[in-house]
Amino acid sequence: MYEALEEIGLSKNESKVYISLLEIGINSAGKIAKEADLDRTNVYDVLDKLKNKGLVSYVIKDGTKHFQAADPRILRTLLSEKERGLSTIMPQLKLLKNMTENKNETQTYEGLSAFTNILDNFLSYNDQILVYGIPAIAPEMVRFFIPHFHRKRIPMNIVMKHIYNYNAQDRIAYLNTLEHTEAKYLPKEFDSPVSTFICGDEVVMVLWEKKPITIRIINKQISEVYKKYFEILWREAKI
Repeated sequence: MYEALEEIGLSKNESKVYISLLEIGINSAGKIAKEADLDRTNVYDVLDKLKNKGLVSYVIKDGTKHFQAADPRILRTLLSEKERGLSTIMPQLKLLKNMTENKNETQTYEGLSAFTNILDNFLSYNDQILVYGIPAIAPEMVRFFIPHFHRKRIPMNIVMKHIYNYNAQDRIAYLNTLEHTEAKYLPKEFDSPVSTFICGDEVVMVLWEKKPITIRIINKQISEVYKKYFEILWREAKI
């Protein structure tokens, strides 16, 4: 009973006092405190809150307040009021959610761990991961992270396509032995120190320095454009 009352908005002590009043009937605060196993001072605060909710009333007998629990059926009214209140603010809540979903975000990070956290989060999209402009230094810098990442990604059947800078044939050959993994390269004139990762609604650019700089863009339209651009590069790339 206590849990059920708490689920509709009563506190633990309010539930104890209300049920105690139902059990002992109209009574003084002292007897209610004893029955509910609460401090008398606390009981007065709880009784005031229950009165405000319409769950307790009182009469004065011999100069002393005696409290009485309201009919339990009023709990349905209390629950209905909460539901009506929720219905009233539901349009505003939906609007806030839509604003958040349509919000564009750009974030800049420094350090390798920021990049690896973002890449790991790509798996939550359950969508293919596309990357181009991978310099030879990149696999070396993430050598302690990337094998673990692939071991997580591959069982999830998430495809990852790589376009490396020129002269990365050994790495490309290795990646093409993995399931759900493809790798190619572009001619030397396309070499870049910046890698671009695309997945879900995100475009992530990484400048491979001693302390990598990562720029993360969360925007569905931008992501879709970059996906199309990747496909153009993929058609030109070689194995």
